[in-house]
Amino acid sequence: MTAPIVAILDRDLKADQPALSKAQVIAAASQAPLHVIVNAYSSAMVRAVGLDTERRKAAKQQIHDAWHKRITQLLGQERAEISVLWEKDSMDGLRKAIVAQKPSLAVVHTSDDSALRRHLFTPRDWQLIRKAPCSVLCVHSRQWNKPPRILAALDPGTGEALDDKLSIHVLDCARRYSTLLGADLTACHVLDEMDEGLIMVAGEAIPDYTASMEKVRSFHRDNFFQFGATQGLDKQQMCTLSGPIAQTLASHCEQNDVDLMVLGTVHRNLPERLLLGSTAESVITKANADVLVVKPDGFQSPWID
Repeated sequence: MTAPIVAILDRDLKADQPALSKAQVIAAASQAPLHVIVNAYSSAMVRAVGLDTERRKAAKQQIHDAWHKRITQLLGQERAEISVLWEKDSMDGLRKAIVAQKPSLAVVHTSDDSALRRHLFTPRDWQLIRKAPCSVLCVHSRQWNKPPRILAALDPGTGEALDDKLSIHVLDCARRYSTLLGADLTACHVLDEMDEGLIMVAGEAIPDYTASMEKVRSFHRDNFFQFGATQGLDKQQMCTLSGPIAQTLASHCEQNDVDLMVLGTVHRNLPERLLLGSTAESVITKANADVLVVKPDGFQSPWID
């Protein structure tokens, strides 16, 4: 049986739910079952009804029914399995639902929280990227072009097997979605360079920086185009960029009206994440494109024993 596509809804009953509309498109194109999950728990309602068990049960049922009605309305003529959760710990409830469903993809609406708030209170999309045992599509409210434009963000490195393996996995995934959605596919590689402001500050300490970086750019550009050629990409489909990775990818997506960016993620421990951040996590907060985060082969989810 084909693994389902899971759409994780925002907890606002009146919200447009872009995660659902885009999950519907992907599920229909891939002929995969669609499963809709929302956590309807309301602490305000719990406080309002107090300890009256019957009132709480009745209010909970009303909220459950309202969500079923709203989701059915959003689905239109399409069918889906609906799970209306009632979990005080929202992420734990989501964890249990996803582990039980074993989806191939989880689709979630990216929050607009500030960078500080995201680091203090890890948002749902970051939690899914770090822990979910499947790929995660983080979406915005904007509609896709027709046909959509897909960008594969690749980092094949310098020929190291692990780097190449993840890049191949990301490209294969991007190709699959390109075929499913009838999308235009391009691929890029970003060379992370020192910020120009830091170069000015460093001054004479790095007098040969510009000349050295041009050699590095040339090496990585040749390496990327060679990798692309071995994977069957045309030169017209590929480009190399330079600069801070997350911001450079975000700018490229905006300039080229990219709808969906596909990139890979690797495991980082907590100190690395706090100091450097995750590229995937940084990109989804900066890019106006939707971001599909692909897990490497052998990814071990902390949600699964």
